Amino acid sequence: MRSFSGIAAMLLAAAALALQPSAATAADPDDRPIALPAPQMEGGMPLMETLSLRQSTRAFSDRDLDEQMLANLLWAAFGINRPETADHTAPSWRGSKETDIYVARGDGVWLYDPQENTLTKVMEDDIREETGRQPFTDNAPAVLIFVADLARMAEAPREDQQLYAQVDAAFVSQNVYLFAASEGLGTVVLGNVDKAALSEIMDLGEDQLLTFTQPIGFPE
Repeated sequence: MRSFSGIAAMLLAAAALALQPSAATAADPDDRPIALPAPQMEGGMPLMETLSLRQSTRAFSDRDLDEQMLANLLWAAFGINRPETADHTAPSWRGSKETDIYVARGDGVWLYDPQENTLTKVMEDDIREETGRQPFTDNAPAVLIFVADLARMAEAPREDQQLYAQVDAAFVSQNVYLFAASEGLGTVVLGNVDKAALSEIMDLGEDQLLTFTQPIGFPE
């Protein structure tokens, strides 16, 4: 008969083994956030010249955006331009900063963290085809998906939350348009999206409102 101490040791060993993550549940190193290059905040075209070139583009080449271009784009869209107050390049309702930017690419869907200047993979699938009803979305190297976290706007009635979220996303979208014009890129904001289907694919919560999508890349 085993001694009490021997049985206790076996039970402790079994418990420790059970607490160890399996190969299926262990953290995947590939899911760790990717640090983007520091955004380049100088240069670009003068504002009036940029405005004269602003337009919508609906044909994209398959040329990728390199990491520096992507970092600059995301910072221009809704990055932090005043680190001392953590304020952004676009306004938001009462400073709620409710807009999150997801980046759909061929290698999955990534969430931009403006505070850390990182991208975190949230989906493995290429969902660009689902980001608009037009065939050109799956050709763009990146499609920005604007999602409002309405929980950050809790002080407003739900109807107002939805209105302000749409307006705030439009500010972000215009920043993307101006960046694209300055850098020789093409882009177009899309409201004609099956938002319910795309929200389901992305497994968005009830407080997450998908507002617009915006493919961007080099014009064809």
